[in-house]
Amino acid sequence: MAKKCIGVREDIGEPCQRPASGDSDFCWLHKQQEGDMKILYLQDDVYHCPDDGQKLLYVPRWKEHKCDMCKGFLLNAKEIDPMLLESILTLPEVTEEGLAVECPTCSTDSDLSDGETPLSNFAAEWHLLSKGKIGFVPIETSYYGVSKIGHCKVCGSTWFPSPGERDALGKKVGWKALSLWRNAMRSTDLFGKQQQSSLREGRKRAEAKKCQHVDSNGKRCTDLKVHKYGDFCFRHRQKR
Repeated sequence: MAKKCIGVREDIGEPCQRPASGDSDFCWLHKQQEGDMKILYLQDDVYHCPDDGQKLLYVPRWKEHKCDMCKGFLLNAKEIDPMLLESILTLPEVTEEGLAVECPTCSTDSDLSDGETPLSNFAAEWHLLSKGKIGFVPIETSYYGVSKIGHCKVCGSTWFPSPGERDALGKKVGWKALSLWRNAMRSTDLFGKQQQSSLREGRKRAEAKKCQHVDSNGKRCTDLKVHKYGDFCFRHRQKR
């Protein structure tokens, strides 16, 4: 049986399913990964998602480890932009009971930690604007949220947790919005004090305009309030 290529897809990190070529450990498509020590030792360099325990995939294009289930991603101390990290560490630190999450890097390296190493969490406001079309009609959809970015003070790794299935206004976060979120998390422009303040105010204004109805599953209505019905939309107006 031909041995399988040990390379991974550059864009999503999934293991290659092709057979290796000749004496190489890689197929023709991933032959350029032969000199990449990160790829060569992926089997020994395993991290798991701190939120759902899934094995993280290494994505060469972005030099990150990502969770294919929740879509969060990990940047180690060597991979993260120093200016980005500096900006993140200026954000408000979040301390909540039960929020402690173990560092994915330290948990696999006994030399870094003798026990659990919780991440320090920093709250980052974000706003995404997704553009599309319904037929020939252009539409724009806004998403607001707050991500609790985790940073390990022991090894320097930084964990960007997934924004979740829905944003702060209850809108479903699809693949397009998720892609925008990932790009936003890598931008130093997002984390400035003035920018964060503006984003926070924008989110609160948007939340104030939304219907306050929450169903039995905890899902919030995404419709706008109707003035004559107070805090509710037409659909959830209080019947007298």
